[in-house]
Amino acid sequence: MKKPLFLFATATLLLVAFPFFAQGATKSITQTPMIAITTGPLSDQSVGMVVRGKIIYLFGTVTGVATTDGFIQALDTTGKVIWSLPLDNGLNEIATAATFDSSGNVWIAGSAQTPQPSLSPVASPTPSSTPSTSPSATPTPSVSTTPSVTPTSTPTFLNPDGVTADTAVPMRKDLTSLVLWKVSPAGVLLGTYLNELSAPFLIRSAAFANNAISVVGIISTSSGHAGMLVQSDLNGSFGKPVLVGKSDTELNALAKRSDGSLLLLGSSSETIAKQTRKGTKDGILVVVSQTGKVSSVVRSSNISSIRSWQSTTNSFFLGGDANTSGKNEAVVTKFSSTLVPTWTARFSSSSPAMTADSSTSHFLALSSVGAIAGLKGWKPSKASLLLVSLNAKGGLNGAYGAPQIAVPMAIGYSRELGIVVLGRGQTGVSIFHVLPR
Repeated sequence: MKKPLFLFATATLLLVAFPFFAQGATKSITQTPMIAITTGPLSDQSVGMVVRGKIIYLFGTVTGVATTDGFIQALDTTGKVIWSLPLDNGLNEIATAATFDSSGNVWIAGSAQTPQPSLSPVASPTPSSTPSTSPSATPTPSVSTTPSVTPTSTPTFLNPDGVTADTAVPMRKDLTSLVLWKVSPAGVLLGTYLNELSAPFLIRSAAFANNAISVVGIISTSSGHAGMLVQSDLNGSFGKPVLVGKSDTELNALAKRSDGSLLLLGSSSETIAKQTRKGTKDGILVVVSQTGKVSSVVRSSNISSIRSWQSTTNSFFLGGDANTSGKNEAVVTKFSSTLVPTWTARFSSSSPAMTADSSTSHFLALSSVGAIAGLKGWKPSKASLLLVSLNAKGGLNGAYGAPQIAVPMAIGYSRELGIVVLGRGQTGVSIFHVLPR
């Protein structure tokens, strides 16, 4: 289941000339099938997942005829729904990212329709009486309060062909308010917070850092779209958005650095902090101080390439993709705390790499479309989910496949469950896991 900022100082790093495995030859290994936890129907509208302990939290959006509403579900290790909670403010909203705070509460971020002046937005915690226990997250339709008007006479229309007109679907207004939902581990809605941004946007990632919830994404501008960072304290008090770029920049993920600053990552084809693009579109890393100032920028230097960073771990194991001369690759790079790349690995893939860490290894999930050096017997005939395990030096030390899944959607880790992957295939949305040894 990201993108904003502006800047002063900037650094440029080459992220191209690293071998597949920096430390040399690696012994061949054999792919091991991942363990299926559960599979939902094609109609499943989950878009993301976060994992804590033995619980998997799925979130997404339910689309109805007149409204869209967010939802979150908690699943146990067998895939059984423990509780399910609609996220409905009475207007249209979507849920697109989630994170945990230090108390284990889940914060879900998304976009919402701006309430009319006559409607009071929820700006303070609104406890739910009891958590929902229904396995579905079907929201309650909103009810119009506009009084109906009865015409004095009913006109008669000729319909010689007996054509039945389709029901008119009301136009949905742009979602221009950032919404945060705070949900307890037991499924109780503890608070709903709204922040009007005045332009359509999409939240792509959320993180808990410096006792605040930070979200990144992409926001519409008069000339295209910019990356965006917004922060809120735990009482729903929002800071001023920080934007990066003006016309073709996006932010997809973020992580906290040891000095309290934030690392934001994404892509851009425009000049950022006086640094011009090197490729068709560059992957960018942006450091923002605790005061909201951009202190440095790192951009890729792949000439004639389209690059993007899509995910990161707290150890700065970054995942993304590259397209060079029509060749698509999932790319991962391990950065030091000072944002110096130490090694890079590339895989033929139809999707970006999504990254996670365990206590001993780095993991990436991708839609593999080709053989991999050092992996015996892996020759997918179509895009297939593969979870790759790399050691601290970038060496291949494990691979776990789920050929029935084409596209990874989210990846997470807990000591109790191991690595958990949410993905979509021809039969629906599935969750798999593997316990790394």
